[in-house]
Amino acid sequence: MNYTKPFKMKEFEVAHDQCAMRVNTDGCLLGALAASNAAVKDVTRVLDIGTGSGVIALQLAQRFTNAFVDAIEIHGPSAKQAMDNFRNSPYHSRMVCYHQPIQEFEMNTYYDIIVSNPPYFEEGPTKSDHGVAAARHALTLDFKSLVMSVSGLLKPNGSFWAILPCDRKDRFLDAALDEGLFLNEVINIKPKEKRDANRCIFGLSKSNTGDAKHRTITIYSDDQSYTSETHEVLSPFYDSL
Repeated sequence: MNYTKPFKMKEFEVAHDQCAMRVNTDGCLLGALAASNAAVKDVTRVLDIGTGSGVIALQLAQRFTNAFVDAIEIHGPSAKQAMDNFRNSPYHSRMVCYHQPIQEFEMNTYYDIIVSNPPYFEEGPTKSDHGVAAARHALTLDFKSLVMSVSGLLKPNGSFWAILPCDRKDRFLDAALDEGLFLNEVINIKPKEKRDANRCIFGLSKSNTGDAKHRTITIYSDDQSYTSETHEVLSPFYDSL
């Protein structure tokens, strides 16, 4: 992928050359699946925590035409570029990006959908590029702080969607349960059919629905093309599908 050029979607473009984390398939799958699995029919408020380039927030603004979308990003250049992407989109009047940590975010509203592609390296060395390190390493946001904020901002019938490496599942879900967030759905993401899932998308809410639903999506076929299931999920958004 050429990061110096905007990533073209069906209804908008995403510049990401200044962002700590670039547009990637994992994030776009999160946005698409959160958009298609909302528990609330009339979505009016959406929050994206750690928006990066803003691509997930833009997907949700495309899907929910009456929704106001707030986004939070702690990395300065990413926050600026996300706001520029919002301004250049067809949904600019409904979108705002806040350059601040979620722990300091104060809004007198509650959200139907909250999404996050959170930091996931809670241990180990950081990278020399602090922006990438902050995006991928839990320098600024641990799971407890994340789910505590989500619990306080989510509507009683709202849903929270997050994507993480599968080996962080137990730690994340334990933290969520401590804050009254229950697992409703797990979507395992496999890069290819013969490989294990390396990412998991979690759908949580304040309602304990019993046993969570489980399913698996395989991204690529053996010839490196998208599988039919990935095509189906991403086709409302990807210009090339």
